[in-house]
Amino acid sequence: MATFAETMLAKYETLLQTSAGLDTVSVDGQSVRYVDVEAKYRYWKREVAREKGTRPQAASINLSGF
Repeated sequence: MATFAETMLAKYETLLQTSAGLDTVSVDGQSVRYVDVEAKYRYWKREVAREKGTRPQAASINLSGF
């Protein structure tokens, strides 16, 4: 069974595939700029990666002074 994040990722993948080249896209009855749809796609892709454990949630910081 797909998680909510996986479902949303699939939804935005479909939107991007079907509306390539358009400036605005209708999402759930609202007009959204294509750039915003791409940003949402990237967000949900990160969420799916976090759920699967393939994306680290924190960066390591070198405090050695070099």
